[in-house]
Amino acid sequence: MREKLIDVSTWNGNIDWNKVYKSRVKYAMIRSSFGIENPNQVDNKFVRNITNAQRAGVKCGVYHYSYAQSVAEAQKEAEFCLKTIKNYKIDLPVAFDIEDSSQTHLGKDTLTSIVIAFCDRIKSAGYRPMLYCNPNWLCNYLHKDKLINKYDIWLANWGVSAPSYNCAIWQYSENGSVPGISGSVDMNWIYKDYISTKPATTKPVTKPSNVKKTDYSVKVTAQAGLNVRKGAGTNYNIITALKCGTMVSISKVTGNWGYVGKCGGWICLDYTAKVSTTSTVKSDKVYYTVKSGDTLSYIAYRYSTTVDKLVSLNNIKNRDLIYVGQKIRVK
Repeated sequence: MREKLIDVSTWNGNIDWNKVYKSRVKYAMIRSSFGIENPNQVDNKFVRNITNAQRAGVKCGVYHYSYAQSVAEAQKEAEFCLKTIKNYKIDLPVAFDIEDSSQTHLGKDTLTSIVIAFCDRIKSAGYRPMLYCNPNWLCNYLHKDKLINKYDIWLANWGVSAPSYNCAIWQYSENGSVPGISGSVDMNWIYKDYISTKPATTKPVTKPSNVKKTDYSVKVTAQAGLNVRKGAGTNYNIITALKCGTMVSISKVTGNWGYVGKCGGWICLDYTAKVSTTSTVKSDKVYYTVKSGDTLSYIAYRYSTTVDKLVSLNNIKNRDLIYVGQKIRVK
């Protein structure tokens, strides 16, 4: 296999993905996030890019740009990346982009451990981990022998006729031109067929256990919309997408997943608000249940509001103190 692939981020502006696909570019790596969790560090074109790319038919992977200074920070970056991409179908790998000058003083042992910590967490979540770097980093800042056979490599190696090392993706230029994208774009060749092969860590498809029959309606609250999946979990194909504000009936529940009969699939109830079926008056109030790792700033970002608004709506005395299970009114 040898197919064109582009990688993009906010720096590429608003992309016309239909034009990209029609130009025979059918694969893309999209920046999801950078650093440790912060609403401002989700790439501000990520949702637009992955939504429109997939609608156009482009198969997508993602990459996270690292600033980690320790294994603990790498693990936090992995959790941030997973939270950012959890509501999207990822066909290609989840790549760890390590190349920042602020990390070069850490030494090979620490930097290699940082890569392993991030990639192993990604793998444990059921995705394909990948390391993105250039030959200089691979040879001089990392223990390449510990990584090159452990993870797929995405090698940034410009100005050469062939990549210096075996790799699954070769980024051969930063000055490409693709219809639908203004200015230069990074160009790559992808050699590995990820579409027809499943990752070794993918959980087998099984019927959800502990399913409870129920009957109530919910309203989609996720601003980017909500995917309906064939199964209750993250490793299943997407059937369709529900727009923010869509109301659907739930007939079965397992954990935080609800079955939508009219779509024939499951949705994550974390991104919905329960709607009373006994009244014809729609409630404008929307609530969110706090989960481990949540902050008010993250919740405010998710629901396009402000921390001050959340504090006011919920009469919160200490904006730095929220707890798991707490119901937060967001609208």
